[in-house]
Amino acid sequence: MKANKKLLIAKLETTYGTDSTPVVGTNDVLISNFTVKPLNVRYAERNHALPYFGNRAQINVGDTMIMEYDIEMSGSGTVAGVPGYGVLMRGAGMSETVTPTTGPVTYAMISDNEESLSKYFYWDGVRHKMLGAYGSAEWRMAEGQIPYIHMRYEGLYGGVADAAPGTPVLTLFQTPLAMTKTNTVFTLHGFAAPLASLTITQGNEHVYKNRPNAERMYFTNRKMTGQVVIECPKPSVKDFLTICRNGTLGSLSMTHGVTAGNKALLNASNVQLTNPETSETDNLVMLSMNLNFVPSSAGNDEFTFATQ
Repeated sequence: MKANKKLLIAKLETTYGTDSTPVVGTNDVLISNFTVKPLNVRYAERNHALPYFGNRAQINVGDTMIMEYDIEMSGSGTVAGVPGYGVLMRGAGMSETVTPTTGPVTYAMISDNEESLSKYFYWDGVRHKMLGAYGSAEWRMAEGQIPYIHMRYEGLYGGVADAAPGTPVLTLFQTPLAMTKTNTVFTLHGFAAPLASLTITQGNEHVYKNRPNAERMYFTNRKMTGQVVIECPKPSVKDFLTICRNGTLGSLSMTHGVTAGNKALLNASNVQLTNPETSETDNLVMLSMNLNFVPSSAGNDEFTFATQ
């Protein structure tokens, strides 16, 4: 098997864990840096007494499949078009709202009625099938680099078998842009900080249960966090240390992309900055801080991601 011959397709399920049968040419997803754990088995130990040392046999009590990969943070090609990876956002506990004509297409957090995916991963003519899959996203951005959204999905084991993938159609995936002054606008607590890196971790929590009448993954929690590294301003310009000490909440905003149809927008209103640390890079003082994304009293509004 040739490791670089890969294809992922994904489709929303109507009924949890029931194969929605994604189709190559319709449900294709452009991914990078893919890894798969094809069989993640839970075992029960047979702890019977024997008059000698040695292992006891284990019994399979349930198995899942885990997939991790990156998707390039880009638009769909049109301001109101759903990006090719939109299905992955929905499978990671987000709603999808399309504003017609002008856009954007917005993904917001949800705490109920999460949607599951059927996913097929083809690896040089071998198909790995995952059902009832739930995911979590992590936005990873660094100066001079392509921004990625790292996805981790776990779902029910659907089997591995020989299968030819066919030819994918990837027209909904636009060429990404590197994070630079020209391509990216960023503010933190209202300050246009020179940005070195930003990581936003959705922090979805899932558990697998295999019980009589129910084998499935469950969404159980979400704790959204992150980390930012910026050039350290003087206190007279922006006093981030006092902001950290006081636990002040403020906004985070990023627009990445300059062309309509290929923009990504990240927004959060209530971000707490914690654990400030300084360092030196190229004789510049840098400031890193952890991010705590806090929802308002309305809930499910601590962060939105959109394309336009």
